[in-house]
Amino acid sequence: MANILILNGAPRKNGSTASLVKAFSEGATASGNEVREAYIHGMDIKNCLGCDACMKTNAGCVQKDEGMANIYGDLTWCDTVVFASPVHFGYLTAQLKAVIDRMWAWFNLPGNFGAKRKTVLISTSRGGDYKAILQQYGVYAMLGWEDLGHILGAGKEAEARELGKSIG
Repeated sequence: MANILILNGAPRKNGSTASLVKAFSEGATASGNEVREAYIHGMDIKNCLGCDACMKTNAGCVQKDEGMANIYGDLTWCDTVVFASPVHFGYLTAQLKAVIDRMWAWFNLPGNFGAKRKTVLISTSRGGDYKAILQQYGVYAMLGWEDLGHILGAGKEAEARELGKSIG
């Protein structure tokens, strides 16, 4: 069974993305997986400073905010990461992008850069254009992480549930 971390970057707790996340979680837990969701909006997460201290010291991020401390722990625990975000101006939400930028410090901890994970993308969009968000998500392929699939579009709860069930 898998340990699944959902990084939910949606600013609305009851919107379309949340509905897909819920369905995915239901499917994943029904298959015996353990799921943790980090609902990022409102968490204490600062933006990356770009100071490169994490690269120079291999001691993690110099910023000690509680939200990212919890996410760093969950990244170590999980083997599958779900990126969930509505499309904002073509891209992931600023909330999720801040987490992704700060993940660089986690990658620079000893033993983490080569750590393999599996990934899923869940996204919704009023306009239906996912080109840019798929490019952002593609960075994980460069890390050698395995893409397990995408759910792109509101109203696809049945697909999200099935994708969740398929993990494990």
